[in-house]
Amino acid sequence: MPTRIVLADDHVLVREGLKSLLEREHFQVMAEASDGQEAVKLVEANHPDIAILDISMPTLNGIDAARGITRSAPKTKVILLTQHEEEQYIHEALEAGVKGYVLKNQVANDLIQAIRQVGRGEFYLSPGISRAVMEAFRNKSERPADPLTARERQVLQLIAEG
Repeated sequence: MPTRIVLADDHVLVREGLKSLLEREHFQVMAEASDGQEAVKLVEANHPDIAILDISMPTLNGIDAARGITRSAPKTKVILLTQHEEEQYIHEALEAGVKGYVLKNQVANDLIQAIRQVGRGEFYLSPGISRAVMEAFRNKSERPADPLTARERQVLQLIAEG
């Protein structure tokens, strides 16, 4: 049985390209979302094996969507596919329960490998991300606690989007 996937990215062209790539590799793309809120609803309705989310999406960003998915559909594993390499995003993603963190500037094989590893219950971090995580661990850098709740971040994001 093929791995069932929900895709979420606010760029249609990116979603179409990802869907084509994934179907060529015999994964089943069950549904597509253009924002984080829609992604959470589609995961709850379809119960995929994996949700692939962009971080920067309207309405609800990928990290907050991952938190929602982890709570409402704990069997669905989340992979973030993003351009963000900053330590803050990586920490928040891992704290949100993300099992894979793949950079968009990596080759397609990295995403395929991430899906397979995460599907087996393992974690996957793009090579550049692995270095950042190890450096943070070595330096034991402490991030300040986020003073905003998930809902406050969502409202702030909606205000910023107009």
